[in-house]
Order: sequence, then C-alpha cells, then structure tokens
Amino acid sequence: MTACRARSLCGAFALLVAACAGGAFAQTTPTLLLPPPREARPATPEAEPEKPTPAETPALRGPAGIEIENARPLDTEGLGLIDAANGGLPADAWAASNRSFAERIVRDLPAPVASMPARMLAIRVLESTAAAPSGPRGANFAALRALKLRQLGDIARAADLAGRIPQRTSDENLLRILIDEAWLSGADERACGLVREAIGLSKNPDFQKALMFCQALAGDATRAQLGLAMLRDQGVPEDAAFVTLLFAVGGDGKGVKVEGLRGASPLTLAMLRAAKVPPPAELAGASDPALLAGLAKGDVGAPELRLAAAERAEAFGAIDAETLAALYASVELTPAQLGDAAAFARQDGGPKGRAALFKAAQAAATPADRLAALQRLWQFGRERGGYATLARVGTTLLAGIPAGPEFVAYSGDVARALLMAGREDDALGWMRFARAAMAAGDAKAEATAAGFWMLASLGGLAWDGVRDPGRLEAWRKSIETADARTAPARAALATTLLAGLGMLPPGGSIVATTPAAFERLSVPMPSPVLWTGLHEAAVAGRPAEAALLAVHILGIEGAAGASPYAMLAVLDGLRAVGFEQAARRLALEAAIAAGL
Repeated sequence: MTACRARSLCGAFALLVAACAGGAFAQTTPTLLLPPPREARPATPEAEPEKPTPAETPALRGPAGIEIENARPLDTEGLGLIDAANGGLPADAWAASNRSFAERIVRDLPAPVASMPARMLAIRVLESTAAAPSGPRGANFAALRALKLRQLGDIARAADLAGRIPQRTSDENLLRILIDEAWLSGADERACGLVREAIGLSKNPDFQKALMFCQALAGDATRAQLGLAMLRDQGVPEDAAFVTLLFAVGGDGKGVKVEGLRGASPLTLAMLRAAKVPPPAELAGASDPALLAGLAKGDVGAPELRLAAAERAEAFGAIDAETLAALYASVELTPAQLGDAAAFARQDGGPKGRAALFKAAQAAATPADRLAALQRLWQFGRERGGYATLARVGTTLLAGIPAGPEFVAYSGDVARALLMAGREDDALGWMRFARAAMAAGDAKAEATAAGFWMLASLGGLAWDGVRDPGRLEAWRKSIETADARTAPARAALATTLLAGLGMLPPGGSIVATTPAAFERLSVPMPSPVLWTGLHEAAVAGRPAEAALLAVHILGIEGAAGASPYAMLAVLDGLRAVGFEQAARRLALEAAIAAGL
C-alpha cells in the first residue's frame, strides 16, 4: 500500500470524509495546501485481479450419493456492461469502499460533464461489472449507476444496463430510463407498453401524463381528458405546454405554439413529433444531453435549433463530432456569408457562424487552404468559447491531408486539435515534422517544437528529452518570448501538471523554471471532503471511488476549468490507483485549454 506522506493527516482525513458527508459536494474558496504527491501503485485497475474465492455452499445429496451444488445467488447489484477483460474495472473495484459514501458519490456525480476525458472516466466506472460495496443497502447499486449513465447522456448504454437488472419492473427509475430511451428512439409503441407497467407501480404524475399521451396516440381522447381531470383533482399544478400538445396530437401542428419547455423531457420531444409542432428555440438550451441529441438527430425543429442542440450535445458527449460535422455541412449559406466566413462568424456569434467557418474549411481548394481555414475555426473557438467541440469537429476534415514539412506552420494547431479529440497517434505524426524542421534550422519551428515537448511529456508520447531539465528550461524561455505577461501562470500550470504525473525533472527544476513560485494565490477550491476523500481513496487503493471523486473535484467543466491545485490532487490520485491514461488525457485537456 502506498504510504501516506502527510501521516498526521491520514486519520483526520478519514474522519472528515465520514463526518462531513452532508456538505461534501459544495464548492468553497479556501486557500489550501495539497498533500505531497505519491508514487503510483504497482497494481492498476486495468489488470485482471485475482478472483476472490467464493464462500463454499453446503451441497445437497441426491439419489445414489450424487451431490447437487446449490445455486449461488446472482449479484444483481454488480451487473455491468464491461468487465476487466474488455476495458472495465476489476471485480473488486468497490470492495473496500464504504457503501453509503459510494452511493452518495454515484448519486451526486456532476452531470452532464463537458469534458471528454472526465466523462469517459466516469462512464468506464459506471459501466463496469464489479461487486457492490458492502454495508447497509440504501438503493440498488446497479440501478444508481444506470441512472447516472442516463444523466451523463449515454442513454443507450443506460437502457442496456437497466434492462439487465431483474428489479427493472419494480424500480421507478429503471422504468423511466427504459421509457425515455424508447421515446428518443421513436419507438412510441414500446414506450407506451412500459408506461402501462410503470402506472401499476407508481402514481407519479409524469407516468400519468405519459399514459394520457399514449391514450391520445391510440385515438382515445376521452380517457386522456379524464386523466387530465384526475390530475387536477389530485392538486397537480397544470402544465400548460403539456395540455396544448396533448390536444394537438394527431393534428397537423399548424398554429400551435408551446412555451415553458425548460423542464422538457423525452416525452416532450415525442409529443412534439406526434403533434407535428415545431419546438421553441428555448429547447436547445436544455440540460439533458440525451434530449439534446434526440432533438439534433430528429426531424422536428428548424435547422438552426437542431444545430444549436447538436453543439451542446457534442460538448456533453451525447453525439459524436461526425454527426455535428454533417449538420454543419447541411447549413444553407449565401455566397457572401461563405465567401467571408470569418466576418460572418464574428457578426453572427452563434451556431450558424461556426457552421460557416466549418463549411469554408470544407470547401477549401487545397490542403494548405483547408488548414488555414481550420486555424481560423479553432481560433474562433478559443476567443468565443467552444474550442473543444470545434477542435474535435475540425479534425473530421483532416482525412487525406498528410503530415508533412510543407505544413509545419499549421502543425501546432492541428496536433492540439487531434489531442483534444483523443487521437494521440495522429497528433504525434504532426508533432514530429515540427521537430524535424527545427533540427533542419527552421527558426519558426523552434517554439512549436518546444511546445510539443511539453505536450508529449504530459501525454506520455514517444519524444526525446522527457524529464530533461534543459528541455524544461528551453520550453519556459519559449513561452516567455511568445508572451512574457502570461508566461509565469502558464509555467506554474505546466510544472503542476508534470508534478501530478510524476514527470518533473530532478534537482529543484520546478522552482528554477517558475519565477512566481513563491507568490501566494487564492483560487476556487473544491470542498475539503472531496479533496481529502480522494487522497484517502488513493492511499487505500479504492479505484472506483477515487475515479468518481476526481470527477467530482473537476466538476462540469472538467480539467479545462480546474485550478492547478485541483489538477495536482486529481492527477496524483488517479495515478495512485492505476488510471494513468485518464490522468494524462486530463492533463492534456488542462494544458491545451490554457494555451500551452
């Protein structure tokens, strides 16, 4: 077990986690010191652990002395979609975790999450087949994980997991997941069958509304109206938008307008579709990634609305970059708008302007012209927001453009976009040409190559001079030359990320390369309970708990919005329990978001 270097804090940390659970997930702004980094544990969650020997069950004896083994009960709480053999966590990943705390960190996990590496880490934990933690049971652990997958926008996988749980017919949340997935898939008949099951289980008004919609779909308007009257008698506040859509089902949608859909659900989208009513613009601002994906990929709504929903859905991981790219390509623009896409994008400031920049790159006559247009797209994202999404969608236009010395001037932007898309091998190809150009005497490539040394070190990519103090010093000088004003903050972040990954060169280089090292800073910090909880989970080797606490600390924005202190805790904690690749991808996200 990894030793706790801040030994006097270890016991207090454990008590603090248990005692402060009520306020554990609030954000505060104290200035705290981080416990020193630890070395990575040798056992990784990727490795298949030795299976524990199950307790022996007394055998029954049949005729002629034949022994009949008793059937062991199925661990329904440990059900998952992946196991250690195909990318999941070990079967004992939750074994040492406290049950009530584990339920809390799953239930309250931030969702949705606008960070691809943080979201992938959370989904990997939630989808893994692993025995539930022991202790007094508060809820079905598999059902909690399925519900959180649903909230993260991975509704297909959430429904897959929910459908495997035997208790699905008696669990309101599991039925809701299955019903939502059916509405979003356009499978209204299947959804209505599940709604009728749910009505027998719960009198929740949401299920009653869904039943009324099913009755309207079947042409039974009388029973649907009776259901409305029953809701009024029960004192349920009237939902004007729902009533409007209910009476519009089966019509042509002409003249029907609905408002007040900020609390929209997949049922809302199904009703809009059935009533042929165009959704209002406010629906694109929904916080449900699965609903946004359904709106983006559906056939209701104006193109601009679907495009806005698609951008948010991609940012939350509910659709892929290729789907968004196809929607960008379908946007109709005037020749003038496409001819000066940059000016139009600045004027528009919204999805249509970003689509213009994408289409300009798509229509470029030569590879060099396309790369220049992509540079403008990515720069727009840095200046106006949404860079991560634009980085990923822009990489869909790189097919057929080989990394070569003639494109060295674009290599920095291309490599960073590919890293944001999780395509490390492709990024490395572009990075190597910049290094070759520098070696050949290209002065312009020197700063680019210095920046690539830092990214390669953070990403664990094959590169010369990792841990070389001279390379770190050269990198620091290059960022000072580029922008002396922001260099100290960027140097501080970079050395913090290197420290969190155990990559700092020896000999005190962290101080030597950071002129502002002795300044005191005050930055937003996560709750001390999360902070110390991650520390304790890492020390004790509780991988599933540590991973989800890391996502809690990073919050909705992920590494791009986290302070260096939070990043140091997260990277150190993840590495200690074997999540090396996840830690590196988070470090890259933080670095690229900060302009490194």
